[in-house]
Amino acid sequence: MKIYVGVVGVIVFLVGLGLYTIDRFQGDTTQLLDGIGRTEAAISGSRWDEAAAGIAGVKEVWEKHRRWWALFIEHHEIDNIDMVLTRAEQYIKARERTLAFGELAVLKQMLEQIPESKRVKLKNVF
Repeated sequence: MKIYVGVVGVIVFLVGLGLYTIDRFQGDTTQLLDGIGRTEAAISGSRWDEAAAGIAGVKEVWEKHRRWWALFIEHHEIDNIDMVLTRAEQYIKARERTLAFGELAVLKQMLEQIPESKRVKLKNVF
């Protein structure tokens, strides 16, 4: 009987950890996407100083969360996000509207994909 209680306890712990992880990914992603949206709005209005501050804020938030994300996602995904974020930052500094929008769109796609891929769904299992 003790073994069943132990097994059930481990299963409950793992399911709870999984739900917490998914919720944390979603919260972090929402925070990053909000910053990207503000940066895009600043670029649209040709407010380049505001856009530079916005992308710096996104980068700061990303640096805060990236170590935790590294525990659960593949490292090449983190490296790709780092590269796209750096390119976007440089395009904003150079005031390259089209290239900055392109990189921010890629960054949004990458960030939206990660929490979606970590959810337990039939298509993710098979």
